[in-house]
Amino acid sequence: MNSGRYERQMLLPQIGESGQARLSAASALVVGCGGLGSTLLFDLCSVGVGRIGFCDGDVVALSNLNRQFLHTPADIGRSKAQSAFEKLHAFAPELVLEPHGFVLTPETATKLIPRYDVVLLAVDSIESRLIVNRACVNARVPLVDAGIHGMNGSVYTYRPGKTACLACYYGDARTAQSAPIPSFAPVVSAISSMEAQSAVNLLVGLPNPTDGKMLLYDGT
Repeated sequence: MNSGRYERQMLLPQIGESGQARLSAASALVVGCGGLGSTLLFDLCSVGVGRIGFCDGDVVALSNLNRQFLHTPADIGRSKAQSAFEKLHAFAPELVLEPHGFVLTPETATKLIPRYDVVLLAVDSIESRLIVNRACVNARVPLVDAGIHGMNGSVYTYRPGKTACLACYYGDARTAQSAPIPSFAPVVSAISSMEAQSAVNLLVGLPNPTDGKMLLYDGT
């Protein structure tokens, strides 16, 4: 691991050499390579999480580009997971990057999630959240969830055996997303940065204010 790359954050007493070593040895899975996933993945690479997986079965569309800066017009029609891999590998080639070009189902989630230390949600449906939540509960893997709607956003962290899981918030809802969600890039980036910091808090062992508490953000 290129320690010189992370020297500025190692000056932080909350990180230091020991915290950086923990990040380098850690793994994280990001579910979704869109708007929230764009900032999440760059942040996780920037802090030096040693192994990062990311999962998305969708392709890039023109309407994504107002907030999904992992992708460019040249990527329209291409796999988001593959596009993300190319950008992130160019940005942080020393990290282990694991693209998964499929949508998580109950079966694939059960196989994939136990391989990581923390899971971060960057999806836009309750059904997808609950699929990942169930796999995290069963595997006892921490889960950080975030969402946006226009100028508003939220961040919540599930800690196995310590906090309520997402099913306590969403119940058994299976409502399909019927209309595009309004999205504003500064709000998307702000929320996903707070989600990334929650994950770093877990991996380094720092206090994490979103454990069991939903942070609500009003961009207005």
